[in-house]
Amino acid sequence: MDRWSAAPPTAVALTDDRAADPRVTGRKAATLAQLLTSGFPCADGMVVPAWIHQHFQDSARTGWSDGEPLAHLERALDEIADVHGRAPLAVRSSGTVEDTSEASCAGLYTSVLDVTGTASLRAAVLKCWASAENAAPSHHGGATGTPPMAVLVQRMLEPDAAGAAFATDPTGGDAAAVSVSAVRGRADRLMQGETTADEWTVTASAATCVRNSYDAITSDQAAQIAELTRRVSTRLSCRAEVEWALLGGRITLLQARPMTAVDERVIAWQAPPRGEWRRDIRLGEWLPEPVTPLFATWFLPTVDLRFRRAQWRRSGVLVPTPSYRLVHGWYYHSPLGERRSSALLEGMLAHPGFACAMLAGRLWPAVTNRIVVAKEAAVLESHTRHCRALLGTVAAGFGGVSEHATVDFVDRVIELVGDYVSPMLLVGGAAWRAEQALARYYRKTILPYTDEPYHGLLVDRGQADGVAPHAVSTLDWYRPTLGEIAHSTRPEPRPEAHTDTAERLKESCLSVLSRQKTDPALFNRLLTNARDTARLRRRYTGNLTEPWPVLRQAVHRLGAALEEKGVIDRPEDVHFLTYEELRAALSQGAPARRQELIAHRTSTWARQRALWPPLTLGTAAFLLPLLLGRPATQADGCDADGVLDGIGVSPGRATGRARLVDHPARADIAAGDVLVVRSLVPALAPLIARAGAVAADVGSVAAHMSVIAREYGVPAVVALHSVTRTVRDGDVITVDGTTGRVHRRGTVL
Repeated sequence: MDRWSAAPPTAVALTDDRAADPRVTGRKAATLAQLLTSGFPCADGMVVPAWIHQHFQDSARTGWSDGEPLAHLERALDEIADVHGRAPLAVRSSGTVEDTSEASCAGLYTSVLDVTGTASLRAAVLKCWASAENAAPSHHGGATGTPPMAVLVQRMLEPDAAGAAFATDPTGGDAAAVSVSAVRGRADRLMQGETTADEWTVTASAATCVRNSYDAITSDQAAQIAELTRRVSTRLSCRAEVEWALLGGRITLLQARPMTAVDERVIAWQAPPRGEWRRDIRLGEWLPEPVTPLFATWFLPTVDLRFRRAQWRRSGVLVPTPSYRLVHGWYYHSPLGERRSSALLEGMLAHPGFACAMLAGRLWPAVTNRIVVAKEAAVLESHTRHCRALLGTVAAGFGGVSEHATVDFVDRVIELVGDYVSPMLLVGGAAWRAEQALARYYRKTILPYTDEPYHGLLVDRGQADGVAPHAVSTLDWYRPTLGEIAHSTRPEPRPEAHTDTAERLKESCLSVLSRQKTDPALFNRLLTNARDTARLRRRYTGNLTEPWPVLRQAVHRLGAALEEKGVIDRPEDVHFLTYEELRAALSQGAPARRQELIAHRTSTWARQRALWPPLTLGTAAFLLPLLLGRPATQADGCDADGVLDGIGVSPGRATGRARLVDHPARADIAAGDVLVVRSLVPALAPLIARAGAVAADVGSVAAHMSVIAREYGVPAVVALHSVTRTVRDGDVITVDGTTGRVHRRGTVL
């Protein structure tokens, strides 16, 4: 004990001079003590000092068990009880090695909330100490042993609003910019990644709400929080991250730490070594947020491998390494991976008939239909039957199924999905080519004599029957399917999309051709091809996620098993384990507890979800745009007139109130509102049917939901990149799906 004074304190108030020493109170508490004595509005508290934990560890190692360490702890608890009585308390770990500029350890150590009474307080302190012993050595800078842990005890607050804020990277623009997240009430669910928040960007000149779900704070309050964050950054001589609470109009600082090296790197989006990587193609359009660890390590590798095998067998294009990358949790895909254009040439030489059929499809879609679509549709039909048969084996649920049998079941379903993706994409691509061929003919031959857009020709009477309950807001199993979050999946009918629209417009087109003395044979062939392939695309793309409700049941069955083993606190926490960790935890007799690691990962996921990833990284192989086409990449932000440029995927023009929706379960869309989203995903179909227009950060003309927007007759613009950041909820905006532009303030330019 010579490292401490002769009479070390058993409990230290944050106002005590000794509290500013991180060796005594840990870095979290010491930082608060320093800020408190500097006049910052910090929440007061008391600390069980680190030396008591050190003494406890020394006794455990030597086998000395005279009870002295616990006696020190009991005295500290009595002193805290004298101050706080039986008021609810927040008990937070304050490690001596956390919250440095190299590693924050945010979420790695334990916090226990709503602690009442001495017995519960003692258990919470012991839990905090245990989290220090369970932390991986890599989080202690490679140090061996367990660094001593102090424990900060504060009175629980019940704020009007709470959240986090951090000073953004000066290299990213305004050096004074601060990002603020806010929710109503306490922020513990936000910090665990269980809920979204209002998001504000505050510069020296303005506070801009980029996502508004709760109206948690005002612009003035956002500006005050940002100014507090800047002051903390100045005091700590670094970019700071803070947690705050708003109570009775007063902002209280709960925690403050330096932004770590990981946070700095998260601003830079590093492209893979070669190729163009996009987040709006292949599976990217189905993944509008970062993926969770279980999905990333179980689903994606298997599906990508089987997709690349199927692509090689069918087209001769060999991509030996993964065709996707995760950059800060976000999915990016490259058709050739890191290969050069030579891969396309090799494929054309190996399978010239397939290559010619795909290229010819732009002008003569019937060729593609005969050579490619018919065969791929048969493959998809076979896969669908096999998948439904497999799903039927667990129709009674997973109650009597062992953990290992459940894992095997999920493996088999993932393999079937992987085999399904390649033919599904080929059918979808052929449908888009057939539609484009029809659109070119329509614009050239018919449109000069009518003002009706061509998409009415493709409206399918079956489309009004509703959206399947297995439609998803993301492919990641972490999110519920539409059937789990909605009482009804039937879209509201649109008067302009009634069942006779397509036939009425077809007769109108034939009348135009007759008046111009033009043979209608070509028009009829193009229309038949477009309708047939559109129907196939709709059917098989919709079938992709049919296993998802059962997959979610299986994963939660595994999560429940790990909860029983004490590995995690809740079944849904399993999504933040990796596949290898899941298998190991199921196999081990006494598996290690993983909840602190999960807390760290959920916090990281929540931070990644608040990022604004670019649409593209890198540069495409030079032949790829020529052979496959290349979607335009749009600039980030509005021009001087408040106009965003994107890609028009459904023609028409509509003005309405913007409604920013980050998940279908939290949607509030009235008829005529403009749906503003990051990505058009299948679970949004009922909202698209109700909306007056759609604007999305990502997407393409050929994307499945872009097709749905055209069939519903809803003006839509995608690939806007920053519409969810630029437009505020409630703004009146105009969406022009013909020109691909979104006008703020509802102006007509």
